[in-house]
Amino acid sequence: MYDASRTRTEARCRPLRLMLLALLGAFFMLLGACGGDDDDAAMAVARLAEPAADDMGDSGAFDGGEGAMAMAPDSRAESPDEMVVEADSEDSGLAVPTALTPADLGRDIIYRATILVEADDVTAASREAVAVVQGLGGIVFSQATRTEPHPRTEITFKVLPDDFSTALDRLAGVGKLVDQVISSDDVTEIIVDLESRTITAEASVTRLRKFLEEATQLEDVAQLERELLDRETTLERLRGQIRTLRDQVDLATITLTITQSPTVLPDTGIQVTAWVSQDAGDPCLGVQNITVEPDADVYLCLEVENTGTSALTDVEVSTRNLRLNLDNFRPAQGSFTRIEPGDLMAAVLALPFEEGRLAGRVATRGLPIELEVMATPVDFDGAALDEVRGESVVWVQVDTDDALPGFGDSVSDGASGVVAVFSVVLIVVGVLVPFLPIIAVIAAVIWWIRRRRIRNAESSPPRAS
Repeated sequence: MYDASRTRTEARCRPLRLMLLALLGAFFMLLGACGGDDDDAAMAVARLAEPAADDMGDSGAFDGGEGAMAMAPDSRAESPDEMVVEADSEDSGLAVPTALTPADLGRDIIYRATILVEADDVTAASREAVAVVQGLGGIVFSQATRTEPHPRTEITFKVLPDDFSTALDRLAGVGKLVDQVISSDDVTEIIVDLESRTITAEASVTRLRKFLEEATQLEDVAQLERELLDRETTLERLRGQIRTLRDQVDLATITLTITQSPTVLPDTGIQVTAWVSQDAGDPCLGVQNITVEPDADVYLCLEVENTGTSALTDVEVSTRNLRLNLDNFRPAQGSFTRIEPGDLMAAVLALPFEEGRLAGRVATRGLPIELEVMATPVDFDGAALDEVRGESVVWVQVDTDDALPGFGDSVSDGASGVVAVFSVVLIVVGVLVPFLPIIAVIAAVIWWIRRRRIRNAESSPPRAS
């Protein structure tokens, strides 16, 4: 029996079933298309990898270009960052775990710095720098120290990148910072390239080992062993480069140079001034050129001023052209033992003239008195510094009498002339005395020759005319 209501119900549901079938068909078509794309991509990778592997096996040379990337297993699903982490876990030779860079950029960055500081005590500053780095967990990589002629030490430290800035700040504080240079190198691309080439080299080595196991001919075995040795050498070199870069990334390098601070000596200075006067009360109010009577008394005033910032000790006075008894200097202010900075020492010396002469020198035409002062400066600790000197000159002239000389003066001048002539004769005689024996021998020889000639002349007969 025909059920009209069921027929109507099925007629209403038929469009819904058709729609569901259409959606399921579209879904399976899309899924099939995606699967086909993956298969095509996998086949493309295989086609790229196979020629690269064949080229490597035939030529015997390692190629780290596009073919190397294509031979990496599942390289299309592996990011460079993931490869770097994997290589770090397998190939890194450091006991110190890899630290993030200070900026945490996810990059492989090498940090370097050079610091130059000056310190009063190089040895103490070196110990402090080592303690600073060791306190941060760093190590002393190398150290070179020199003590003469100028103390100097150079230390290379290795610290974690996280402690790089802290180490720089603390190391700069062991002395006076003179120079600081900081640099960084991003080696992320280099490491990724080296690791991809390493993966390719490992695949090549594995492939050659398999061929070597299957080889039966002696020539093939020898050739494969040579190829394998070359590939293994290349592989180890690549691994060594990666380890070197990883070591530099994992530990920042700081080179600290400590030199001796230049010694800043205190300023030293001296100023010497001399005066002459006939006033014994205050000779320092005198002049530097004076004319006096032949038998006058002259007073010499010497002033020594300390113009530096260090005390002057052991002040000594000397003259260049006169033999004066400088021990008779009478201090009027200060002392010859020590002159403080900014102080003035004054001393007076009496100079008696006798008949126009001073210390045996005639002063009628003017006589310079050249004074030189030497002193030893000392620093605040009492250590002696370089000696300082100062000079000053005064002139003294005896007033001469322009009147005609009297009888006494004439007699005195005549006697002086006779004495001068007699002195000359004595000098000549003194010069000839050493030669008198020679002169006597020569005179005796001449007398003997002359006498012999006379005797010969008398004994010979006269000639006939």
